[in-house]
Amino acid sequence: MATPPPDDADRWSDEEWLAWLEDVDAETPPEPDSHPIHRRRSLPTQMLGAAMLGLHRAIYGDTEPDVQIVVDADGEPPDPEQLEVHLDPEDPDASTVTVRPWIDGH
Repeated sequence: MATPPPDDADRWSDEEWLAWLEDVDAETPPEPDSHPIHRRRSLPTQMLGAAMLGLHRAIYGDTEPDVQIVVDADGEPPDPEQLEVHLDPEDPDASTVTVRPWIDGH
């Protein structure tokens, strides 16, 4: 067991502090080599949680927002042939943009 440090830290020299730190470090248990074990929830608990989430979605609807990416750009694209755009006004989810970097004007 290491001796306790003095109340006044200036009473010990640097060598005494280093020796005390080495003694304290030697007393600490080694850290485990593996990751901590996470307990899995039991099957009834998992089923109850899934049922509660499903009930929440049934009552309140889907509350997750749709991801939308909007970018404002000045002017036209540098080379319009590199972009192939197919817009579907009936079903916007079916709209596509294909970037063709292999078509280079140089």
